[in-house]
Amino acid sequence: MTDPPAARILLVEDDEVGGTLLVELLGSLGDVHWTTSAEQALDIAEGRDWDLMVSDIDLPGIDGLELVHRVKRRRPQLATMILSGHSSFDYAVSAMRAGADDYVTKPFDPADVIEKARTLVAVTRERRAAGQDVVLAVGAHPDDVEIGIGGILLRHASQGHRVTLLTLTGGEQGGSASDRAAEAEKAAELMSARLIHASLTDTSVSEGGSTIRTILDVVEDIRPTTIYTHTIRDVHQDHRNTHSATLVAARGISRVFCYQAPSTSVEFKPTRFVAIDDFLERKIEVIRAFASQVKIREYLDEELLRATARYWARFSQARYVEPLEVVRDSDTAPFIAAAGVRDAV
Repeated sequence: MTDPPAARILLVEDDEVGGTLLVELLGSLGDVHWTTSAEQALDIAEGRDWDLMVSDIDLPGIDGLELVHRVKRRRPQLATMILSGHSSFDYAVSAMRAGADDYVTKPFDPADVIEKARTLVAVTRERRAAGQDVVLAVGAHPDDVEIGIGGILLRHASQGHRVTLLTLTGGEQGGSASDRAAEAEKAAELMSARLIHASLTDTSVSEGGSTIRTILDVVEDIRPTTIYTHTIRDVHQDHRNTHSATLVAARGISRVFCYQAPSTSVEFKPTRFVAIDDFLERKIEVIRAFASQVKIREYLDEELLRATARYWARFSQARYVEPLEVVRDSDTAPFIAAAGVRDAV
């Protein structure tokens, strides 16, 4: 039986002595990132898939209770532990109401903290396994989704999520359709993703019935929890129409995001920035699978791909980022069911 992977622990503690001690204690379980404020922690929490957050209750600015509350809204599966110098039962109740999974008073027993942390790491991983995401990434042409969100999709796959790529055309206007199909299959394999390759006509993708039905067939088949598609802010007509058709087909899906393409205009306005530090080099390996395009497309230059991810990182604590526009990010699906969509098209 193999040992579990090292834990990723986010520690929020403004006291230098206490923080140093906790880094040493929690370091026995894995990698500990120590920050001294809740404001920094909120940014850092988005940058990696943490197994545990440990926070002092009394912090400058936003306190530990509010921090837990905000983090839980975005990452409900992440287990959290509050450390407090307050022994009052009322504080413990407030911590639980904020979403904390455990409340430990100071001074604490080091062995007890380590054991509680080990248990909470396991809790996070069990929650993730139970809440497996089903991801659908829709692109008009081969290589669209890989360029826009290759790192994000690799991140999904690393978490055990089921990833499906729907490519609507053969990209025949940009090269041999058979070559591009083989390249797309190789890229999907590198991403541990399933590829569904439709047969709409390149440069003539509509926003109407045939495109909506093609996407809706896949939505009804795999029942995704998250969908990614093109942004409407794009100068390529296939991309814009794919966006519009996806929004109709995805009316019953609670999480819908839009990604950037080389033809995206300057009006692109992302508000979600997903760290891909651990996946950028693998994304570039995926892009290399599209050999016919790498030879002729300047926008597939590896230096440019890295520079683009680095640019968007200015909105994040990460080093490399992929940006997203948020159409919908809800815990529950909209009222309109997919069955009603099919009736409309």
